[in-house]
Amino acid sequence: MTLQDEELKDKVEGAALVTGGTVAGAGVSAVVGGMGLVGGFGGVAIGMAPVAAAGAVVGTAAYGAKKAIEEGDATAIGAVAGGAAAGAGVAAVVGGMGLALGGTAVAIGAAPVVAAGAVVGLAAYGLNRLFNK
Repeated sequence: MTLQDEELKDKVEGAALVTGGTVAGAGVSAVVGGMGLVGGFGGVAIGMAPVAAAGAVVGTAAYGAKKAIEEGDATAIGAVAGGAAAGAGVAAVVGGMGLALGGTAVAIGAAPVVAAGAVVGLAAYGLNRLFNK
């Protein structure tokens, strides 16, 4: 396989994972229905677009994880750590939150926000790997 074929294969693989994540996010939103984020800042409705975008982020992070493992690239750990640190900062600033869905609510503490930050960091790594070989 030539270098050009390998690069095309990587691009198609990345696009498939991002698309799959987006479709999965839209599917979750369609199944679960109306959601909202509540906290000291008030309440915000979460429609299909943000959930689909979150799915795209997860798909991009999956691509980043796959490439980091395949290539043995330790810089992905730095991206994950940076994202986790940013998530910790968001959790510290925003404070206690909750996710309201289906007539009930679930508390969101610092750990899920830190984990989400780590996923966003890995997604940034994945985007970098997707566009810069």
